[in-house]
Order: sequence, then structure tokens, then C-alpha cells
Amino acid sequence: MANNLLTISKITNEALMVLENELTFTNEVDRNYDDQFAVVGGKIGATVNVRRPGRFIGTTGPALNVEDFNETSVPVTLSTQFHVDTSFTTQDLALSLDMFSDRVLKPAVAAIANKIDRDGLVTAAANTANIVGTAGTPPTSLLTYLTAGAYLDSEGAPRDGRRSCIVEPFTSATIVDSLKGLFVPNQKISQQYEKGLMGTDSAGMKWKMDQNVVSQTFGSFAGTAVCATTTATGFLTTGWASTSTITLTSTGAVSLNAGDTFQIAGVYAVNPQNRQAYGTNRLRNFVVKTAASGTGTSFSVTVSPAVITAGQFQNVSIPSTSATAAITFFNSSGTVSPQNIVMHRNAFTVAMADLELPEGVHFAGRASDKELGMSIRVVRQYTINNDSIPTRLDVLYGWAPLYPELACRVAA
Repeated sequence: MANNLLTISKITNEALMVLENELTFTNEVDRNYDDQFAVVGGKIGATVNVRRPGRFIGTTGPALNVEDFNETSVPVTLSTQFHVDTSFTTQDLALSLDMFSDRVLKPAVAAIANKIDRDGLVTAAANTANIVGTAGTPPTSLLTYLTAGAYLDSEGAPRDGRRSCIVEPFTSATIVDSLKGLFVPNQKISQQYEKGLMGTDSAGMKWKMDQNVVSQTFGSFAGTAVCATTTATGFLTTGWASTSTITLTSTGAVSLNAGDTFQIAGVYAVNPQNRQAYGTNRLRNFVVKTAASGTGTSFSVTVSPAVITAGQFQNVSIPSTSATAAITFFNSSGTVSPQNIVMHRNAFTVAMADLELPEGVHFAGRASDKELGMSIRVVRQYTINNDSIPTRLDVLYGWAPLYPELACRVAA
């Protein structure tokens, strides 16, 4: 039976529910809702600080050795206010909630969800240093994805059912086809055949297909000898930072794009708890944060993670004392490559806040849920100039890398 007229609370609550169901990548990351804006309303540029737990080194033997407790935080700037503007008629408001949701809300909220997801995947690609696969070639072996998972293991990511593999459509098609020989009359595996997608829980992770996976255009540096100066101030010996600025020296033209990755000879990745090089002395991957270039000269490049050689937040081991070390780039041909991603839920975070409710309008309401980490506002106002009743649906959010080391890109 149709409602007499849909209320603002029904519309906003339904819009929030639709948004939750439309999200793909965003559903697999840490989400924060800051209720400090519940009364005054949030503004673009406001900052939410998301805390990271501290780490300790520990001491062997009976003597007391008190360590400082250093808790770090990641600032998440509410940088994006995105909205969809439409017009609800009184006839629309006389529909049942289900009909109204299907006809009006779902198309509008789908655009909002798509924008949030796309921004999240841009953040993931730009901040994830670990990478596997071959740019320009979709991986056909499950080993590629398992290797990505091994990076998560080595970085201390728990196996708590919160790992995901987000792949774009063509990569998804390739891996499903490559593993078709594994189809057996098992409910989960047979779903791959029935749906054309990897099973929800396969190879220790939840698989999801997302058309918003971004592509990386790798820089140009083929045939060029490049070295890093390992005695520069960018190599930290204590404390914590999210980035380091290091000096590279090239014998030819080098053009690095944001999102490019490279390794430095002799700079090994370490497990965050035991601070020992993991694997068979695997080199630490670094991702370029801003574009940089040089032609036969020295130039600076900002990378993540920061190079931290000692202390509570040590992330590399550098046994050699050489002042320079050779650079190895992940890709050297300028290839365009989709950046699929294997990650733990804590790798990235999206923060949302309540927008201010304006006065003097036909109706204004918002729905927020701390458990979902989401908030959406709906405002409707009559316009006398053209006898219309426009309506807008708004969200205010910001993305940030929380623990990007708990993610690994899978190039295709």
C-alpha cells in the first residue's frame, strides 16, 4: 500500500541504505564517521585524525628499559563534497518506498557510490608501494595473487577474514578462465562457473570485481642507470613519517610519474614486529608520490613509505654502508596497466561527516550510522522562478592511506 506522502526521514534513511549496498571497494576498507559534526555540520577542508597504534621494540634480560609510547595518526581531510541534484514531484512522494527507491533514489545514489569508490581506488593506487605481476599482461596464475597475499603476511596483516582482492573486469575474466580446470561440484567453486566471477572466499581473500579500478601510466626510464643516495636526510634513523624525500642520480633522461614504484639495492623490507628482513631478503618497494624527472643529473623524489632504518617504526634493513645504491624500476616501458589490489581492511580509510542542515527550506534531513561509517544529506526546496522543486543528495568525505603496507597492487 502506498504511503500518503514519504517523509524526509524515510527518504534519507533509505538513501543511506542504498548507498551502503551500492559500494564495492569502499565496503572493504576501514570506515570512519565523525560525530563531532553532528550538530554544527561539516565543511570542506575539515580534518579527521585517525589514530594508528604504537609499536614497541622490547628488551632482552632483567633490566628495565622503559620505551616512549609513540602513537601516530593519519590526518584525513574531508576534501570532497559530492552531490546529485534532481527533482522529486509530489507524485513521486506518493509512491511506496520501494517504488520510490527503485525509480528515484537508486540511480541518484549509484552516482554517489561510484564517485566514492573511484576516489578510493585512486588513493589505493597512488599510495601502495608493493606490487606484483607484469604491466600490460593480465595475470593468469593464482600464484601472482598468492604472492600479493604473502606481502600482506610479511607486513603483519592478520588472517582474520578481512582480506579482499579488487579486480577490474578484464583481469577478472582472465583469472576465472585460467582456473576453470579447478571447477568441481563444490558450492563455492561452482559459483565461479555460474557467475563468471571468482568465488567470494578463495585463496584466503574475498574477490570483488570493480569497474573503478584505475590504471597506472608508468614513467619513462628505459636503458638508464639510476642510483639513490643512501646517506641523504631522507633516510630516517628514528621516529615515524609517511614519506621520505631522497636523491636520485641518473646518467640519462628519467621521467617518473606519481604511482611509479622502484626498489633500492641493499634496502631490504623488514617485518614490522621482529624488524628482520622477510622472505629471501626481499627489497623494499617504494611508490613515487609526485612526478619527478632529471636528465643526467641529480634530482629529488618523494616516496612512500618513509625510509626508517631503526627505532620503533623501523621498516628497512640496510646492511651495506655504501653511499649510493642502484635503482630497479618495476616497469620501464611507459606501459598503461590496470592496478588491481589485494588488501586488508585496515590498509585504507574513508572518513565521512554530517553536512550542515540549512534552514528555511521545504525539508532537510540527513541519515548517519556510526557502525557503517557513513552519512548522507537530502535537501528539498521550492523554486518560485520556474515553479520546480529541486532536490539534492550530498555526501562529505575524504580518503587516506591508513596502513598502505597492508596492500599490494596486482598489475595487469
